[in-house]
Amino acid sequence: MQIVFSKRAYLSVVSEVSRKTETETGGTFLGCHESGTWYVIETIEPGPNSVYTQSSFEYDQEYTERVMNEKALSYKSDMTLIGLWHSHLGSLDVFSTMDDEVNSEYAKLTENGAISVIVNIDPVFRMTAFHVTWPLMYSKLQCFVDDSLFPEHLLRRNSEP
Repeated sequence: MQIVFSKRAYLSVVSEVSRKTETETGGTFLGCHESGTWYVIETIEPGPNSVYTQSSFEYDQEYTERVMNEKALSYKSDMTLIGLWHSHLGSLDVFSTMDDEVNSEYAKLTENGAISVIVNIDPVFRMTAFHVTWPLMYSKLQCFVDDSLFPEHLLRRNSEP
């Protein structure tokens, strides 16, 4: 199993983490799961009413859902919420108890589970990706950032012929 990020989605994560270096931040992933591969097409930023601290953060749920629905409608393929990401200050590459609770809730939403990514910038930018199932179990995923690894139909927008 692997996860493939579109360049657009990856740059969105990099941008958000660069903007919030003193607190945790995060976002949600819009995409799909096909043949053992998780395709992240878009990343939804946390929203203007999010709450940020050094040890946690909370999404602006209303904003996230609205933007996710708008972006999903702009593509020809069926996309859904497939997971989430958040940053950790320092170099912690494991989930906290609070993270486990959130990941459990997302994993229950579909039969394929969900993906969850921890982003760190210490000492260098890196993403550690996991497939999450219910009951709670984590499997580490290989990460790729490459639009050419996407099936062609997944990146087609409704504005294209």
